[in-house]
Amino acid sequence: MTKRMDPTEAAALMAREGTPIRAAPAGGALPQVITGAEALPFRGRTAIRLEPDLGIASVFGPSRTWCDEGPAERLLLVRPAVGRLQVTQGGRTLACCSRDALLVAASRGAVFAATAVERIDILAIERRQLAGPLATLESGFLRRIGRDHPGLQTLTAYAAGLLRGLIPAATAGLAELARAHLAELLAVIVREPDLQANGPVPSRRDQRIQALKAEVEQRLGSPDLSLDTVARAQRISSRQIQALFQAEGETFSGFVLTRRLDRAMQRLTDGDDARPVGAIAFDVGFGDLSYFNRTFRRRFGLTPSQARRLLRRADRVPAVAAERVRAPDG
Repeated sequence: MTKRMDPTEAAALMAREGTPIRAAPAGGALPQVITGAEALPFRGRTAIRLEPDLGIASVFGPSRTWCDEGPAERLLLVRPAVGRLQVTQGGRTLACCSRDALLVAASRGAVFAATAVERIDILAIERRQLAGPLATLESGFLRRIGRDHPGLQTLTAYAAGLLRGLIPAATAGLAELARAHLAELLAVIVREPDLQANGPVPSRRDQRIQALKAEVEQRLGSPDLSLDTVARAQRISSRQIQALFQAEGETFSGFVLTRRLDRAMQRLTDGDDARPVGAIAFDVGFGDLSYFNRTFRRRFGLTPSQARRLLRRADRVPAVAAERVRAPDG
């Protein structure tokens, strides 16, 4: 079964069971949710990846043991969100724990063992496609990468943005650029294993609140944006979201309202946007025009129509002044 879907809905489908749902590509890479496929890495219950495949995936409900017997030799970077992941290859065993990563230069025949792992994030690149420092890695190369490595943090954040549709790759050219960027970030990790951040690293809480706010921005124009939809998309409880926003000194609903009003003001004062006030209100997610007018006035001290008239009046002033300068004396 194939079905078009909004890329931002892909994350909400990750944990669902049942019929496979795929997003049909439209020239670029779109999130695709797959369930019950034996070919999934780690024989996971559910996975989300991009179509066409850029080599990144999040696999949910992985099996406790898995041996990579794929047709092509590939380099794997694997990262358990929580729990312990171990790889054994060529008589050598290496393990990592929550949010650390394992780099396996040639994964065919490698045996993985997962303990208390619910999700594994993966970057896979076929060996024949490797270049630079990645191409020089020997087949038996294994390395553990700490969660605090700046390159790993950037790579995982970038991959997550792509998988959630928050970083769109809407054309074939952009998809190829994204694929190349993923490989370049991995090359940085290989080339500089001891790389340190120049400044303070954002805390886990700060990273989470920024991800939540990015999710809201992506869905802002949708009238069904709610605490529950964001919680499902981010795989976090509604109570945790409320606590994170309260720690910022605001509420989830207050943040959504503020962002919608700010976006409405931006469009009302955009000289190129001549749509009626009601159309703009609906476009930024309001379903009740009277509520929009009331909250807009409360925030900005004037009505939406007054905001638009002020813009037009400001635009006329320079034109009138210019006409006066050009007018002959007399």
